Amino acid sequence: MEAERRKHRRFQVKDKAFSVLHTNPVKLVPIIDIGMGGIGLYVNDGAGWLNESSKLEILVADCSFFLDNLPFKVVSNFKPFPEHSASLVDGRRYSLKFCNLSSGQKASLKHFIRTYSEGGMILRVLQKLYRFIRPIRSQRHTKKSCDTRIWQSLHPSL
Repeated sequence: MEAERRKHRRFQVKDKAFSVLHTNPVKLVPIIDIGMGGIGLYVNDGAGWLNESSKLEILVADCSFFLDNLPFKVVSNFKPFPEHSASLVDGRRYSLKFCNLSSGQKASLKHFIRTYSEGGMILRVLQKLYRFIRPIRSQRHTKKSCDTRIWQSLHPSL
């Protein structure tokens, strides 16, 4: 098994997030996953045109997010389904690496990941909440709190 070579974790993108590549004609490509280091795209028509562009845009279908001029380079491409598969899907996954992002682009990309990816913002909020609650919850079960006299004073009927 090959070791993971990415520096940044990839997150699955929710439905209706696309990458726009300015080729002739302009291509709108669904995003598979994204991270701070790069993006995974699913292309179903050969993608010889992918070398025509060096920058891409990220767009959400409801126009709630747009990020442009992201420089990239193609790192790899492979067929995600076996050739003998009965699937009607006949495309390739392209992995693109972001190059020389500005600090503003990094901030916008981080916002996109937290808001529009599976496990982005919600997972991080839950993890932080758990780290905050865990010490409070574990203090409740100390020897002092298990003293029966305390419970009896709170509940005289016991």
